[in-house]
Amino acid sequence: MPAYQNVVMSKGYDAAAALTKKRAVKFDGTNLKAVTPITAATDVAAGVSMFSVSAAEILKGKGASVHTEGIALMECSAAINEGQLVSFGTDGRAKAAVATERAQGVARSNTTAAGQEVAVQLDIPGSIV
Repeated sequence: MPAYQNVVMSKGYDAAAALTKKRAVKFDGTNLKAVTPITAATDVAAGVSMFSVSAAEILKGKGASVHTEGIALMECSAAINEGQLVSFGTDGRAKAAVATERAQGVARSNTTAAGQEVAVQLDIPGSIV
């Protein structure tokens, strides 16, 4: 896949839990200064973690860089076609949105299997499909 990431805005946050790069994160409760992994397809995302952060790194003060606007490269959980609405699975990976889920982006590239990178034009907080 050609280079496709287009960071319009990224922001640093405290990491409230271990994070995996290229997966969606949400705010930690009502604290808008810390992020944690997405745990449900209906969660409102804060953005996409640009780097992994381990529990040991959190104890050393490492924070999270979060891509909040533009086109982000994400790990997908299944095949996605360019132009499909994208939601985030319980593990924060991009997936094709279905009814009752929060569409939080549009795929700008194709994938054929789980674990591949997909370019997602973010539309956060998105709306219910």
